[in-house]
Amino acid sequence: MDSYDEIPYDSHPVTETDPDRLAALGRLFGLPTADPRHCRVLELGCAGAGNIAPMAWRYPDSEVVGVELSARQATDARTYAEAAGLGNLRIIQADIMDLDESLGGFDYIITHGVFSWVPEPVQEKIFSLSRSLLNPGGLAYISYNTLPGWRMRGMLRDLLLWAIRDTDDWHEQLRRAQGVLERMLHATADLDALSARYLREEIRRIRKAPPSYLFHEYLETFNQPLLFSDFIARAQNHGLAYLADTELHTLFPSTLGEAVEQSLADIDDGIEQEQYLDFIRNRNFRQTLLCRKEDETERELAMDRFAELQLYADLVPPKKVDLRRAKGQEFRRADSDNSAKVEHPLTKAALLLLSASYPNALSFDQLEQAAAARVRKEGGAKLAEQGSHLFGELFSLYAHGQVVAGVVDDAVAVTAGNRPRLNALAQAQRALGHLELATPRHQTLTLDPLAARLADLLDGSRTSDELAQELLTQVDATNDVAAYFEELPKEPTKRKSHVKLHCERLISLFARQGILAV
Repeated sequence: MDSYDEIPYDSHPVTETDPDRLAALGRLFGLPTADPRHCRVLELGCAGAGNIAPMAWRYPDSEVVGVELSARQATDARTYAEAAGLGNLRIIQADIMDLDESLGGFDYIITHGVFSWVPEPVQEKIFSLSRSLLNPGGLAYISYNTLPGWRMRGMLRDLLLWAIRDTDDWHEQLRRAQGVLERMLHATADLDALSARYLREEIRRIRKAPPSYLFHEYLETFNQPLLFSDFIARAQNHGLAYLADTELHTLFPSTLGEAVEQSLADIDDGIEQEQYLDFIRNRNFRQTLLCRKEDETERELAMDRFAELQLYADLVPPKKVDLRRAKGQEFRRADSDNSAKVEHPLTKAALLLLSASYPNALSFDQLEQAAAARVRKEGGAKLAEQGSHLFGELFSLYAHGQVVAGVVDDAVAVTAGNRPRLNALAQAQRALGHLELATPRHQTLTLDPLAARLADLLDGSRTSDELAQELLTQVDATNDVAAYFEELPKEPTKRKSHVKLHCERLISLFARQGILAV
């Protein structure tokens, strides 16, 4: 039996693989990528379809195919597709080595969390399929562990493999590995050595992840990190060309400072330069985009095409934004602690607009015009005319992942209505017991116990007042109110008001993330 049958991989959207994002990146480098709304997508190693089911739902006129070796995961994927009514999603249980050109051509081929964890013949087959099945103008996404950074993680893998050396039982291996992590976290608590600090950081990161991540990342038979330059050389042997990495800022030495930029200035070869950057960063993971050799571009960003893309961002602005002068202010990403300091009033006004319109996108022209009008209203007539500053700062924010670019300009429902209802995909996910719901922006919304209870009531039959009463009744019936609320008033009227307030907050969050139906 395959280990993935016993311990299924935690399957969820991989944001960077959204065809809308991939299409935008390709076009920035001069590749005529397919419209995500009318394309064919293939995922090799699709697990339970957590990544591709949301794509099939988001783009109903596209055809999505997932290939999965594990019988259990393939069954889970088919169940998911059927529950969500995804007639455009096909799941094939097969070994990658048995696939051929009978699958047809694809505009986007995704291989995430597979390449480094399979033997070399399978890796070569992935390259071969990526070339033979890729349509003209198509993109192949492959993620993999890289050297030199993974040597540090390899230290932890060595420890865990040693701890499970005398058992073949997968569940016992996982139990032992978790125990060793706790032991090492305690043992290194007072040590200041670099290796000890790194171990503590990695262990804390792993403890936040699902158990399946620990098992399949660190305990599997194969885990073969490699140099970026070696990966590209092997891809080129199969008629593939390197386009870019999904983390766009990593392509530029200047993002690491003037000293790095100057040190690498004499290197003309882009692959060699990026390999040096991996050494400098001690990089351990890459998400690389490849195209057919005959579609190879000069790998120069066509900056003018950035103005043709659709932009969106889930940002938390500062409480008071100064649009009268160039003053640095922090805009924080809502899904993390990452933030960006923005200087120019036009850019700050644009980010306010993006935040207000999320999850819907705005074109650069829309942003420029609306931001300029807002800055003028604040008395900055001259500042409102400095569009080049807006363009430069927005592109930098995009390159660093603070702002996202796509090519699709359709709208996402963001209003809850009087009787809120989950969209069909979210309903299917909850029916299957999922606690992570996929958003139209190919991200994951994790539900706590209260949010999960509420989500199950959002069938369009209840008002907010009725939702609060039903939720309160259900929570009281559990005899474990503390699992849902930090505190809850005892007086009945105040209790209901307290619950209703939480309901309205969560419904607003669901609406903002686009998981409610119109």
